[in-house]
Amino acid sequence: MDRRVIVTGGSRGLGLAIAGHLTSNGWQVGILARDEAGLSEAVRSRAAVTSVAVDLTDSTAAGLAIDQLAADLGGVDALVNNAGKVLRSRFEKLDPAQFRSVIEQNLFCAVHATHAAIPHLKQSGGGSVVNISSISGIQPLPGGSAYAAAKHGLVGWSRSIFHEFRDEGIRVSLVHPGSIEAQESSGVPAEEVARAVAAILEAPPGTVISELEVRPLKPPRA
Repeated sequence: MDRRVIVTGGSRGLGLAIAGHLTSNGWQVGILARDEAGLSEAVRSRAAVTSVAVDLTDSTAAGLAIDQLAADLGGVDALVNNAGKVLRSRFEKLDPAQFRSVIEQNLFCAVHATHAAIPHLKQSGGGSVVNISSISGIQPLPGGSAYAAAKHGLVGWSRSIFHEFRDEGIRVSLVHPGSIEAQESSGVPAEEVARAVAAILEAPPGTVISELEVRPLKPPRA
């Protein structure tokens, strides 16, 4: 099986962990993000073989970037939509432009990347789209209403296109991580989420792991 995958938001954090883990397991990985320096470092460290700097909220730019990585990789067998951002603020204090920005980053980046990748997946005979959601995509997040709204939208969209593309051999999956471990807080190690993504991508033909929650065993502590 060909193993060519594009990871969005791949220059740092969870996206970089996913890219590095897939690379170490024999995937040819291309990454997208806005951070040119971070992308260059990821390629230098061999977490990926190629990269393109792009703002995925721009649908035209997203299409060109996906096409470029598809050419670099010789095709696309999988797409991991990880790009996004968290904004914590009470709703009444949110500027409408901030709310819209969070929706664009966490929903439309995935929509634009997937729209551009589908023709390449079909050309490869099928493949996988893995959308990184959040526990906040299936439950409330007080103080993070814009993020929860975006992730709930991502979940509804993903569940819908799952049914649209399954007969064409394209698997659509959702991963709902809990809080990701960081220097200042406990949570799920990014590497464990990366392992879960790899397991979804490497599921036997004819099967799909449609949704998966990855939570820390103990409640996160700030």
